[in-house]
Amino acid sequence: MIPLNNLAMAFFQDSASAASAAHDLHEMRIYFLFIVIGLGLQAVGVLLVAVYAAMFLKTMHTISRSVHDKALPMIEKTTQLVTDLTPKINSISTNVEQVSYTVREKIDELGVTLTQLNETVAEANGRTRAQVVRVDGMVSEALDTTEEVSRTVQQGIRTPIREVAAIIAGIKVAVETLIERSPFKKRPSA
Repeated sequence: MIPLNNLAMAFFQDSASAASAAHDLHEMRIYFLFIVIGLGLQAVGVLLVAVYAAMFLKTMHTISRSVHDKALPMIEKTTQLVTDLTPKINSISTNVEQVSYTVREKIDELGVTLTQLNETVAEANGRTRAQVVRVDGMVSEALDTTEEVSRTVQQGIRTPIREVAAIIAGIKVAVETLIERSPFKKRPSA
């Protein structure tokens, strides 16, 4: 930018003298030379950038072609797989939904059945307890009755046996007394 400004200033200056004009012309040539060199270097730089960009684009084209060649069959297979599996996935999701509704229904039925079973078990448990209390009362009454019968039998047997024993003891005493007073008894000799 600066060389162009200097060039513009050189065109709009007054030539006061011929020596000064020759000196200015010499300076302008030097400035033009710098401008030409700068533009040449810029052109070479742009040309190098263009060459490297072309090489980069060629490399990118090769990479994209390789990716395209390798990825396109996978994309086509994936697309075909998705197309083939979509009805099956829809069918599976429909079946899962139906199964979940059925399972929910059965769980609700099972809950009702378990509630009824719980009530039945509680009722049977209550009845069993009542029967156990009743049987306990019956067994206690039977044991009490058996004990009373046993006492009665013991009393019924003991009393006659005592009476028989007393009668036998009385008969024994009577027989002994009769034997002692009997005339047939030998008397001890004195």
